[in-house]
Amino acid sequence: MKSKFKRKELLGYSEYLLARDFTSRVGQPIIFLILALSLGLAIAVIVPRLRNYSKAVAQALTFTLGAGWLILVWFHYKIATTLVLTDPTGQLSPGSFKIPVWIENEKFFFWTLILGVLTIVGTRRPAEYQSALNMTLAGFGVLTFFTSNPFAQPLPQFHADFLNYLRVVAGGQSAMVKMQTFHGLHGKMVGYYNSVYMWVHPPLLFIAYSTFVLAFLACVFMLVKKTQNYDILAHTYTKLGFILLTVGLLIGYPWAVDAWKGEPWWYDPKVNITLMMWVLYTAYLHARLYIHRKGMWVTTAVLGQLAFVGVVITYLTTYVIPGIHSVVG
Repeated sequence: MKSKFKRKELLGYSEYLLARDFTSRVGQPIIFLILALSLGLAIAVIVPRLRNYSKAVAQALTFTLGAGWLILVWFHYKIATTLVLTDPTGQLSPGSFKIPVWIENEKFFFWTLILGVLTIVGTRRPAEYQSALNMTLAGFGVLTFFTSNPFAQPLPQFHADFLNYLRVVAGGQSAMVKMQTFHGLHGKMVGYYNSVYMWVHPPLLFIAYSTFVLAFLACVFMLVKKTQNYDILAHTYTKLGFILLTVGLLIGYPWAVDAWKGEPWWYDPKVNITLMMWVLYTAYLHARLYIHRKGMWVTTAVLGQLAFVGVVITYLTTYVIPGIHSVVG
């Protein structure tokens, strides 16, 4: 049984490694194309005589992001069909990993993709607003290349965790160490990788964040242009994002209760900063009810901008402040 377990695991792992290598080799040219198109989009926005090409470049960038995402989807499918988690006795198999395509270094890539879709599907937007949105998308593309390339090392944390599990259970360690390693990865499988909440909670938040980008730009133009169409744009996108954010947070609550039993997860920095962001958007929506009163136009626009600062801080918290959501120690 032990040798059978080893052969089965190693065969699946070999297939997984081939898929991971293929994803990296095919994805790397795509990420460089994303960088080139992002820079091209920025140039098209800045240079007046090239501005007419910005729509086509934004579409090309979004389609390229979509192509890259489909490659990641394929890679995740290969993980689900090749890697099987089995206990060290070889008698019990909890199943395969069904990992959503928005974890680890894929998160910002997914956010950029959603922003790209929202950038190219909108109609009847003021020209200066669309140009600002195109420039923002270009910035997201550049940041994706330099900070969140999902193809350089696909799913590095998952890869390290599974490799460690394979080394331990196939090696000469004691039965206790093997079972501890198995249960550690199995806990991640059930509570994180395969959790139904993981398939709903994060994408709702990232779609909300993308709509908040559009709302933020409209709030900036509210102060610059002082025209009602920007107030309507800001309010429309904020309402949509607020609904998605609220639903996402409500879905995240039972996940937190189930996954972090016995841990004071409500003290997690990201949880608290996210709630403050939600309060700021609530304040914006309430202020907007009185926008025709003296001074409320500026107040509403400023609240919308401050709330988006909360979005940025919420995202960065994962990488700079220790906590349950954090990737730092």
